Amino acid sequence: MATARLSRLQQTERNRSLVLDAARRVFMERGYHGATLEQIAEAAGFSKGVVYSQFESKADLFLALLEASIERRAGENAELVHGLAGPAGLRTMLEHVARAQRAEPKWALLVLEFRVHAARNPELNSRYAAVHEKTIEALAGVLEALYEPVVDEPPFPPRQMAEIVLAVGAGAQLEQAADPGALEGPLAADLLARLLTPGEVRA
Repeated sequence: MATARLSRLQQTERNRSLVLDAARRVFMERGYHGATLEQIAEAAGFSKGVVYSQFESKADLFLALLEASIERRAGENAELVHGLAGPAGLRTMLEHVARAQRAEPKWALLVLEFRVHAARNPELNSRYAAVHEKTIEALAGVLEALYEPVVDEPPFPPRQMAEIVLAVGAGAQLEQAADPGALEGPLAADLLARLLTPGEVRA
């Protein structure tokens, strides 16, 4: 009996993974508003009922994808800056973030599309904010770790630095949607690193 229960659990997890993979493809292709649960179910090879057995709505499905992406990016950032410190480490991290955004421009625009959609719905916006908080906390932790070896305290509150980095990143994504060559190269990361690093720390 225990083996049968484990088999059902494994099947449920497999179905969930297939639905998430299909949802990412469909969302990236059609955008949040253009995608439907029927399309996602078809791409996953399931009935719509199977999708609803895993997720209550399209928003639930997207937020699950977003959380997985946040966890992956947070791990990448923490691994990247291991052993780095100060302004040089900050520039390295910012360049990595910019490269990651450029590597997946459709995902970046998809997240922005959902953010605007959620902003018009207080309950959904609250749910998005809770997920986004994980991004802020993870990035703030990385920024604090970068400055710890070189100063007693970060030059600015790590949370505010994280918010600035994310705000600039979102603006850069919109600029690049209009002009893919906008903010190309390491210059933008270098300018942002200088903005977040007072003269006494740069010295």
